[in-house]
Amino acid sequence: MSKINRYVKEVLSYIIADSKMKERIREDLTSQLNEAARTEDIDSVIARMGDPKQVAREFMDSIYENKSEFFDELLSDISENAKYLKPIYEYKSQATVFGIPLVHVKINRYGRPTRSKGIISISTLPVGVVSIGAIPIGIISIGGLALGVIAFGGLAFGLLLALGGVAAGTAAFGGVAVGLGAFGGVALGKIAIGGVASGTVAIGNEIDGDYMLKISRLTPQTCAEAAALIRAAFPELPDWIIRLFSGIAKFLR
Repeated sequence: MSKINRYVKEVLSYIIADSKMKERIREDLTSQLNEAARTEDIDSVIARMGDPKQVAREFMDSIYENKSEFFDELLSDISENAKYLKPIYEYKSQATVFGIPLVHVKINRYGRPTRSKGIISISTLPVGVVSIGAIPIGIISIGGLALGVIAFGGLAFGLLLALGGVAAGTAAFGGVAVGLGAFGGVALGKIAIGGVASGTVAIGNEIDGDYMLKISRLTPQTCAEAAALIRAAFPELPDWIIRLFSGIAKFLR
């Protein structure tokens, strides 16, 4: 950045005006300095212009002939920016469902825990239908430690479905997965499919179970073999669940 641009930027930092006015001042001041610099050393030009605060004051005097206009503008800016300086940002939608806000967001800019409750809830400890945060609780939960019917997170505990680094649920997908149907690097469940798998049905590379299928390499028959094994262990399972579980086996390496 040139000396002229740095000087102009500093002057503008002391000026309270709308963006259009600041842009006009920037263009005028830059043009004036460039013109003077053609016949004079730029350091001398800037020294002659004087302290950026004083230059800004002169511009402000010309913009606001009536000083009450300046104070009105200043108070307006302070009021507009004050909400960004508060330690806690909170938003609740006016729309509600059974008295619960449709959206509730509560965030502490210093990282301290916050709580929110809404259909869509976002905070450190959110509770809602869709919850997003560090420790969310909801029907659909997304966060670091997620608890819900459907949960996504580093640690995910879902009544129906859990996806995470460590996942526990009816159907669990993760690095370590525990569930009726468990799929992951280490899988523990009634139907366990993974690199290391342990369960009533165990499908994978390192396996332990009552019904076992070791997969060292994939073949066209892999899914069919997995389906037959699951059906033998759980003949009451619907076909679509068997197809779903056996289909996952083809992703093993």
